[in-house]
Amino acid sequence: MSVKAVLRYVSYVMRRHPSAETTATARCLNPDCRWTSEPTGNADVCTDMCIQHTGRTGHMTYLREFSEVAVVERIP
Repeated sequence: MSVKAVLRYVSYVMRRHPSAETTATARCLNPDCRWTSEPTGNADVCTDMCIQHTGRTGHMTYLREFSEVAVVERIP
């Protein structure tokens, strides 16, 4: 009796889910500030919120985060 191994290599790709949108948020990195932007589907709107906060406070450093729902699909 012999043992045979079958090796199958399948390729996958990760893409943004077709019905999902990217969400952008930001928070001020000034140690005394707790400001955060509202989540938005438009990165330019997030940028505008940061610029407005800088205009009001003089704070200039932010952590911006972009998130999206993704799906892994098998490549035929």
